[in-house]
Amino acid sequence: MEIRLFLQEDFLNYGIQKYTFWNPDMAPHIVIFGATGTGKTYATKLMLGRISKHIPDSQFFVCDFKGDSDFSFLIGDSRFYRFLDCEKGLSDFYNLFEKRQSGEDISRNPLLLFFDEWASYILNLEKKKAEDEKRKLATLLMLGRSFNVHTFVSQQRVDASYFNAARDNFNLVIALGNLSAEGKEMMFREFKDQMKPDRKQGTSYMLTNGTDLTSIVVPTISDMSRLNNYIKMAVER
Repeated sequence: MEIRLFLQEDFLNYGIQKYTFWNPDMAPHIVIFGATGTGKTYATKLMLGRISKHIPDSQFFVCDFKGDSDFSFLIGDSRFYRFLDCEKGLSDFYNLFEKRQSGEDISRNPLLLFFDEWASYILNLEKKKAEDEKRKLATLLMLGRSFNVHTFVSQQRVDASYFNAARDNFNLVIALGNLSAEGKEMMFREFKDQMKPDRKQGTSYMLTNGTDLTSIVVPTISDMSRLNNYIKMAVER
């Protein structure tokens, strides 16, 4: 199954609405990054809402370390975790993954962990705990696909140190706004010369499986409450 995501900028410049798609089998894990104010949360909500709508048996775990109002509509849901409770969120999700891996749970409906501000979360922990949390995420990134377990991380920087040796297992990379030279080198090394320097809010680059670079535009959300409701449905299933 492919989920429609963003508009392709090159076609949009000619008045043609052509979309990019996410195939969870081909690119099971997602990272979206960019500086504050580049539209990460807006794009993230669009993606989560569309995944929930088009994969009706998907279940979300949402860890919101930032803890502001963006996901406040999920407060009270058992699979929504804020700030320091994100440790429990990762643990709960990881335990479900281990049950599938051990054979205790033979279900294979899609499970998705969304973690907002993963890097900030890691930096907030003591060193030993941070390493343990990075190990869990790295295991999910390396082994999750076989069990229909998906990871979606949003943060401002994507330094390899936040992911142990598993950063390359993010098969779908989305960068919003203007990237620093360092950011391009980290995630788009082979394509950095193709990237324009005038990225505005809501414009982005998407790289799929390290080979397919697309300039994208995040479409306008006409009904945010409806989108939020789709996200909430996947958290409550």
